[in-house]
Amino acid sequence: MQGPLAGVRIIEMGQLIAIPFSMKMLADMGAQVIRLESTGRLESYRSDSVYKNDISGEFWNKGANFYEQNRNKLGVTLDLSRPEGLGILKELIRVSDVFSENFTPRVIKNFGLEYEDIRKIKPDIIMVSSTGYGFYGPWANYGATGPATEGAAGLAYQTGYTDRDAPVMSEIPYTDYTSGEHTVFAVMAALMHRLSTGQGQFVDISQTQATSATIPEILMDYSANGRTGNRMGNQDTVMSPHGCYPCQGDDRWITIAVSNNQEWQTLCNVLRQGDWASNSRFEDDLSRWQNRDELDGLIGTVTHSWDAHELMTALQSAGVAAGVVMDSQDLLFDPHLVERNFYEVVSHHDSTGIPPLPYAGRPWKLSRTPAVKGMPAPLMGQHNSLILENMLGKTSEEVKALEESGIIGYGPTTPRPVQRPPMDEQIRQGRMQRFESDFEEQVKRTFPA
Repeated sequence: MQGPLAGVRIIEMGQLIAIPFSMKMLADMGAQVIRLESTGRLESYRSDSVYKNDISGEFWNKGANFYEQNRNKLGVTLDLSRPEGLGILKELIRVSDVFSENFTPRVIKNFGLEYEDIRKIKPDIIMVSSTGYGFYGPWANYGATGPATEGAAGLAYQTGYTDRDAPVMSEIPYTDYTSGEHTVFAVMAALMHRLSTGQGQFVDISQTQATSATIPEILMDYSANGRTGNRMGNQDTVMSPHGCYPCQGDDRWITIAVSNNQEWQTLCNVLRQGDWASNSRFEDDLSRWQNRDELDGLIGTVTHSWDAHELMTALQSAGVAAGVVMDSQDLLFDPHLVERNFYEVVSHHDSTGIPPLPYAGRPWKLSRTPAVKGMPAPLMGQHNSLILENMLGKTSEEVKALEESGIIGYGPTTPRPVQRPPMDEQIRQGRMQRFESDFEEQVKRTFPA
């Protein structure tokens, strides 16, 4: 079954997350996304975190993060440092609807691929540029990484604990995913505009601004009141208790949020702590907030004897907001997510030796226009012939000549895998908490191919 975006062709000149993630979402809904790669400059997600830590053979076709960010795409390799490769890219742009990239403006200008350049090739093209700080401005050509943009966005200043001087940043590249979700919306808006007017346009995504837009409260608090807020950890400016509390087991936690007196009474009943409910220090919202540190400590002494899932069920059933803090294993096998078919099992090319694996689905479900059936990320150069011959009309002899001259290829010119230590050594070094030796059997039982 075709997705709702069938007929839309997107050229992706992306790397890592910001653009690959957003284009993956569009590919899931049926757009034809052609991912451009270079054999001379290997995408770092192809060389790291390979399946089962096995860097033998064609390791570049076994990168777990690469598979996660690039499902449902076609793959072509081109050497853009040579006129022939750049010329083929421009041929692809001529027959496409969207050209997307997340390189610095300096790189795009050097290639001659700015919007004013490519609209001469395809007047109604939509060009999407996702950069750390925007395509123009004093910071436009600054290098962008997750920590740098998270700090510049204002998010890092607000995240952390009251008893520490420094902010605490998120473990994941938060700004990449936030800007990726914004990019999906922007591309769809541009496509709708072109549908009604025939006009293309330039879509300028700033990963920093995309994240700043998700924290408007701190901006408004200063512009309206002149206040810069404190870092509060897991606490809240109004609610108490509001935090993350220990449960039975190693590193097991539950989050609890109480918004009014009735919920407070209920929490006390569930935890069988009636004396808390009658304590004058906790008698109303304000007193509980003023004594929040003491209250958080008391709650932790009681929750640590509970199983996190059992406590969540008891509190939710009684009307108190609570949630288990799930690790990766919890998430993958969570009955609620499995029943909602959040994960989609995708088969891989036989040459990789990777079995069918479950991948996280989309954050939305459409009743009439579901996503297309999952296809794995492309092997390097997997669709060179399909794209060059079927889409651009080149002969098989011409394609072979491009391969012989190094314009296209099927593997990196200088293969350098990242060798991670054995799993037990990574645990010793603190790179991971634990490793499940029977993870393959666990996955097979829950997600049969």
